[in-house]
Formats: sequence, structure tokens, C-alpha cells
Amino acid sequence: MARYSYYFYNAYLCFMYFILLMIFTLHIGHLFFKPNETWACATFLVPVMVRSTYDCLSSQQDRQTARWFLWNRYVVALLLLVVNFALPASNVIEEEYSITLTIIVGTCLMIFVFSIYEHAATTYHDFRLSFPKKAKLSSFQFCCLILFHILLVIAFLVVFRITPEYISTYQSYYNNQFLRIACHLINIMSIPLNYCAVLAWNCEKLNFKGIHPVTKRRWVGVMKKDKKGTWVVDVEPEDHRIFLV
Repeated sequence: MARYSYYFYNAYLCFMYFILLMIFTLHIGHLFFKPNETWACATFLVPVMVRSTYDCLSSQQDRQTARWFLWNRYVVALLLLVVNFALPASNVIEEEYSITLTIIVGTCLMIFVFSIYEHAATTYHDFRLSFPKKAKLSSFQFCCLILFHILLVIAFLVVFRITPEYISTYQSYYNNQFLRIACHLINIMSIPLNYCAVLAWNCEKLNFKGIHPVTKRRWVGVMKKDKKGTWVVDVEPEDHRIFLV
């Protein structure tokens, strides 16, 4: 079951990235191009963004670290929040600031690709981490998560009710109608990412599997924090223990 969840979640991340990239390119097209040029912009920019992001990806180490495993869950949730508020903001402010915000959104999308690689952990052959099966949110945290997204819905309703007062061009007005749907869509699709971020916050132990650095055997176990706050292997199996005589 865990294997299917792993593939399903990574497919969801890739689909999420594709949706974000399309929203971003259409947003740029609505802001800086004529309506009939928008799809031409999207057709050109999407492959360029994907290719440039792929070229920026450097080779990763063989061992996944617990610190980055957890921080990656925090970062990706924050990225979606920044993108979701930067898109409508860039539509109403002055052009020079709008360009800056648009660049920030593009940078967030490039970082999102790194996050997908980290979630997939395809380059980690010697040591790969995952959440324990028993890891879950408390009832209070689950309610807070739902309340947070409800508040975001209300916030966007208020934002898009106010923004027409600051729109001076037809392109901005047309883009505002597009973003009204896009921001709510991003908010809904980001719920699993925020769920994982809270799960990472709760996490005191992590499962791992890989190859033992000394015996080179298949290595499966649990990591936990020691008294100093460092993540260490929790009770190494007998067949991997090295005794010095």
C-alpha cells in the first residue's frame, strides 16, 4: 500500500507543477501580451521553464538527510502560499513591481522542481527516508488545517472583490477573472502539501531503507532524534553491527 501511495503522491506533485506552470504562463500572457498571443506565450514558455529547471538540477548525494526531508515539506507548502498571493498582487501593482513579483513566482516554480526530486528520492540509492505508517495529525491539527484553507477561501473572496478598483486596463481585468479561478484551484490542490508539512512538524521518528555503508547489505530501520537533537539510527539490527575485538 505504501508503494502505491508513494507513486500516487509523486504523480500528484508532477500534475500540480504542470497546473502551476500553465497558470503562470497564462498569467504572463494576460499581463504582457495581447489576448491572441497568450497561448503562443504559454506554448513557448512552458518547455523553456521545464528545460532550464532540468539543467539547473545538480547531481545529489546518495544518502537522504532527515533534516532536509522535513524542511522540504515546509518549504514546498510555503512556496504554494507565496505563489497564490503573488499572482493576484502582480496583477494590480505598478508594472516594475509586477515584473519583480512575476520573477519571484517563476523562481518558486523552479524551486518546486527541486522539491519534486526530493519527494521522489529517485537519486537516493543508499539511504531513503519516509514517514512512519502510524504518523498522523491530531484532531485539533486537522481542524486547524481545514480552518486555514477556509480562511484562505474567504481571503481570496475579499481580495478579488477589492482588486477591480485598482484595475485600469482590459488586460488586467481579464487576467483578474482568470486568477479568481486559478487561486482557488491552487488553494484546494495545496491541501495535501500542507497536510504533509504538519505531519513533518509532528514527526519524531522516520523510517529508512537503503544499503548499509559497511556491510553493503539491504538496510531497513528507524531514525530518531537523540538528546542533542541529531537524527540517528534507532537500534541497528544485529546483522549490521560491527564489533571490534
